[in-house]
Amino acid sequence: MTPIRNSSPHVTIMPTQKMFRGRRIATVVATVVALSATMVAGCTGDNSVAPSLRSPATTLGEVYVSPLNAVMAVGDTMSLTVTARTLSGAPLTTFDSVQYQLQNSTDSLRVRLSPSGLITALSPSGANSPVLVQVIAFQDGLARANVAVVQVTATKFTGATLSIQPIAPDSARLAIGNDKTVNPVISNPLTGETVDGAAIRYEYGKGDSTTMLCYVPSFVVSPPLSSQQLTSSSCGANSVGLNQIHGNIADTAWVIANVQVYGVPLRDSVRYIITNTFVQYAQVEVNRLGLSGAGGNSFVIAPGGMMYFYNSLPTQLGATVDFVFDDPSAATVSNPPSDLGGTTGTITPLDPGMSATRQFLTAGTYRWVATVHGGIPPFAGATTTGYVIVK
Repeated sequence: MTPIRNSSPHVTIMPTQKMFRGRRIATVVATVVALSATMVAGCTGDNSVAPSLRSPATTLGEVYVSPLNAVMAVGDTMSLTVTARTLSGAPLTTFDSVQYQLQNSTDSLRVRLSPSGLITALSPSGANSPVLVQVIAFQDGLARANVAVVQVTATKFTGATLSIQPIAPDSARLAIGNDKTVNPVISNPLTGETVDGAAIRYEYGKGDSTTMLCYVPSFVVSPPLSSQQLTSSSCGANSVGLNQIHGNIADTAWVIANVQVYGVPLRDSVRYIITNTFVQYAQVEVNRLGLSGAGGNSFVIAPGGMMYFYNSLPTQLGATVDFVFDDPSAATVSNPPSDLGGTTGTITPLDPGMSATRQFLTAGTYRWVATVHGGIPPFAGATTTGYVIVK
C-alpha cells in the first residue's frame, strides 16, 4: 500500500469567521503554503511505510512574537514580528506562512488586524481588558503559536516609564504554591499620566523556568490545527493569569516585564525569592490499629512560618493528644496566639477535632512526639513522631 499524498501543495485561505466551542474567532489568514505533509494510510504487513524522521536542527520549535506586550493609542499602527527557534535552539526566521487571529471576535471593534500582522488601534480596550492576538507560524507541515497582548488607550503621552517593583509593605518574596498579582505601573512620573489597568505577560529569567511560573496563553484552534500543535513551552502554568506569577520551587528567580508603550520599548525586572511555605498542618489520626500523621510526618516551612497541630482522632475514642518538642524553645508563640494547648513550647492535651499553633523562627530540624492519652486500646498511650524542618 502506498502513502497518500496531498496533491495540492498550495492552499489559499480567505478571511473567515468560524465557531469553536461556542466562541467566534475573527480570523485573518495569510496564504498557507506547503501545508501538505505526507500521510501514511493505516496499513499492516510488509508493505507498510514508516514515517520519516525530522532533524531537531531544522524542525520548528518555539515561536516568538514581538512585541509580546504593547500599549497603543487610538490611531496608532504597529507591526508584529515573528521569529522562531528549531528544536535544537537554532534561529529560524523564514516560514511557509504566518497566520494572525484575534482571539475574540469583538476585538475587531478595538483593533484592525491585517493579513501581514499590522495592527491599527480603533478604540480603547479598557482597563484589564487587553486584545489578544494569536500568531501561528507554519513550517514543513508543522504549526506553532504564540499570543501578543495589546492594550489600546484613548490618547498617548510621552516620557512613559515602567515599574514592577514591589511597593511597601509588599516584598519580592513568594511562598511555594502561591500565586501573586504584580500590577505593572506605566506612567510619566513628572506629569502623573498613567496607563490604567495595564495587563501584561511576564517572563522569567534564563534558567528560572522550574522555579517561577507565569502566564501561558490558551490557543483557540480550528481544523486542521490541534491544541497539541499550538502548545507553548514558554514560561507558565495554565492557572496563572496576566499580571500573575507562581512560586514553584524554593530558590530565586527573575521576573521580567517587556512592554512597548506608544512605540517605545520598556523593560523592568525583579529578583524574587521563592520561599518554602509559611503554613503547614500536622494531624494525628487513626491508621488501622496505629497512628499516623496526615500528610506525612516531616513538614518544611520557611523561617517565621507557623505550624498547626491537630488531634484528628475520632471523637468516639475519647482520647486527647499532646505534642512534646525536643527543643521547646523553638516552638514560639504564634500570631495570633493559640487559644488551646498553651501558647509556647509543649502543646498540652487537645480534645478530638481541636488544634494549637506554634511559630518557628530559626532554621533547623525540630523533633516532636505526639502521645495519645485516654481512649481505648490499642490507641491509649500510642505515640507518633514528626519533624518540623525550617529552611
